[in-house]
Amino acid sequence: MEKFKVLFVFPNTYLNIGIPQGIAILSACLKEAGFETDLFDYTFVKTEEIERSEERQNFLPTEYTLYDLVKDDPVVNLDEMFRNKIKDFKPDLIAVSVMSSTYDDGVKLLCNNRDSVNCPVVFGGVHATLDPKDTLNNDIVNYAIVGEGDEAIVDLANCLSRNTDPSNLDNLAYKDNDGNVVVNKLRSFVDLNTLPCPDWSIFDKRHFFRPFMGKIYTGSFYTMSRGCPYACNYCVNSTLKVIQKECGRYFRLQSAKKTISDLKQLKEKYGVNWIKFADDSIMSMSIEYLKELRDGLKELDIMFGCSVRPETTTDEKVSILKDMGCVAMSVGIESGNEELRKVQLGRRMSNEQIINAIKIMNDYDIRVSTFNMVGLPGEKRENVFETIELNRKLKVSSCNCYIVYPYPGTPIAIKYQTAYRNDNGEFIPVEEASTFRLSEMNPDEVEGLQKTFNLYLHLPKELWPVIELAEKDDADAGVILNSLNELTDKYYL
Repeated sequence: MEKFKVLFVFPNTYLNIGIPQGIAILSACLKEAGFETDLFDYTFVKTEEIERSEERQNFLPTEYTLYDLVKDDPVVNLDEMFRNKIKDFKPDLIAVSVMSSTYDDGVKLLCNNRDSVNCPVVFGGVHATLDPKDTLNNDIVNYAIVGEGDEAIVDLANCLSRNTDPSNLDNLAYKDNDGNVVVNKLRSFVDLNTLPCPDWSIFDKRHFFRPFMGKIYTGSFYTMSRGCPYACNYCVNSTLKVIQKECGRYFRLQSAKKTISDLKQLKEKYGVNWIKFADDSIMSMSIEYLKELRDGLKELDIMFGCSVRPETTTDEKVSILKDMGCVAMSVGIESGNEELRKVQLGRRMSNEQIINAIKIMNDYDIRVSTFNMVGLPGEKRENVFETIELNRKLKVSSCNCYIVYPYPGTPIAIKYQTAYRNDNGEFIPVEEASTFRLSEMNPDEVEGLQKTFNLYLHLPKELWPVIELAEKDDADAGVILNSLNELTDKYYL
């Protein structure tokens, strides 16, 4: 008898590399239960609509680039590839993992190939948990998994493989015979220490490409925890915590022993020597935990990067992480204006705390990158320059800047009652975040400041009037922008 087969679908952006741990663990859970899995991943599907664009990178030149790894890939048709995958693999269940911003892409793929989809379809991920009704709105979707799916997807596969009714399964949502959405009760959170090592075998190995400081390493993302102990207004964690309030403690951390065991396996199987810990803040973990982690990871000789919060940064913790193998830290500054950061974003840290934290990181020769936002509710142009000036004071070499997007379920979206679908029922693209008009600036000004943020950061103030010209959205501004980017790359990075 053939094994029951589950095909995962990952509607990712082209060349947005990195293995999603959610899918990797679900695949491992299914395999552990005796099922077979495969993956249809958009990441390396080069279609006619995709133009090769050598984007400016935030890392030093390397022997070869990600573009070199895909240059010989043929131009293909996404739908045709999907139909061929179904024909070859013959899945008994299609499992689509989506965020709110990728839900429409997943549904479109299935609807375009409805005649080939001859098995049940289940959607999971953040969007399914936040809005199961919207997730089940299209009849191509049979089920949604609400909350964590490690056990639920195995239970669903068991029921379907035995031709039994899954409608009573915990964490499952579906439509009844009258078309009403039914959301079953949620089970208790799984013990993270009982989960298998993430299954990276179903992913294209080009996901392992990790450039850092001019060299190329092998690795991807890894998460030691679930949930978050904080409540930032631009993040969905506050809402997810409420939805899953009966499931147990929202923020959980697996044992250091479990982390060490998984990374040892990943190193042995795939040659991993670089990891990005995707936990929201590694320095919220106790000294004792970090020391135990250090003692185990030092033997593996794996370099890593991580995200940190300034208010949890101490000399002792940075010292432990450095000794453990940390070479890079990402810090969320978000705004240089303390009041906006506190009131609008829920980030209760001072500029002094940020400055002191990054000084400690610099003292240990750890590469620091910052995350910043423009278009905050109530933000004015002068506030954006407070953010730029703070980054200049910190002498940050790598700086990421995003326009605030009020994702469904975030406190910002709830407070300002933003609709994430337009009049045509389509999800408003992240690229159009400025159109929500949350700030005191018009959308064009917000987009202009976002694209020139790093120019203001790196170039001398004498050139700021020229940079302002590059903020505009016309051909002349584009020429100026390209020239300034080249100047920055050549002399200031």
